[in-house]
Amino acid sequence: MLEIYVHPRCSKSYRVFCLLRSLPPEGQIAFLNVEKCPFYALEKGVFSVPAFSLDGRIVLQGYFEDDEVKSLVEQGKVYVKDFEEAYVRLLKSMYHSFTVASAVYLAGDPSILANSASYLLSASGALFVPESERFLRYVASRLGPEVFPQIERDLLRNIAGNFARDLYWLFGETPTRGLAESLGEKYFYTWLLSRASIGRVFVPHSLKKPEVEVRVSKAWSYVLGVIDKVGERVVEEQRKIPADWLG
Repeated sequence: MLEIYVHPRCSKSYRVFCLLRSLPPEGQIAFLNVEKCPFYALEKGVFSVPAFSLDGRIVLQGYFEDDEVKSLVEQGKVYVKDFEEAYVRLLKSMYHSFTVASAVYLAGDPSILANSASYLLSASGALFVPESERFLRYVASRLGPEVFPQIERDLLRNIAGNFARDLYWLFGETPTRGLAESLGEKYFYTWLLSRASIGRVFVPHSLKKPEVEVRVSKAWSYVLGVIDKVGERVVEEQRKIPADWLG
């Protein structure tokens, strides 16, 4: 049984749905709407959608290619060569999930993920590498604050896209630099820290304030520079998603 965790307003979720709809039926596939079962999804270790579960275990989330979805359906696996390839995939997955990207960005340190075995294995594809449990030790030696500069730009790109998307959902108009500036940096600061919070488990307000303020200001400058272009893309993306595709 392949279960796919999706969200009705997620363009990647809808893309996977369309991709699988065009394939010949191969076994049983179920789509789970995380909007209706958010705590169940969290309980299973879903940090981003779409996420793929085989026999009750999340095996893939974050970064993936369309042909890998097909491979997962048809062969029950994704081809990942070795731990190094899995590690590179993990870094990509970090900035394919807003939950992860915003938390890592505000902390300035990807090692906050180091003890999340379920996420590390499913976001990297390491579950499909022999002796996958050894990957956890491998990645622990690689994941530290020195990695942050390598992925910072991509984390910012994810944050900007999600800010634009939230503005569109909130105000119903194309997000622009003018709209962002009318709200101001304090609004963005509040938005980012609130959206990055994970209940009382991860509360970025408790991080060292001067360092967080510097990172938020940098993110704000980045957002202002790209939001006109990103805002148009977000609106186009959202309008292509049928309202009732999940039933």
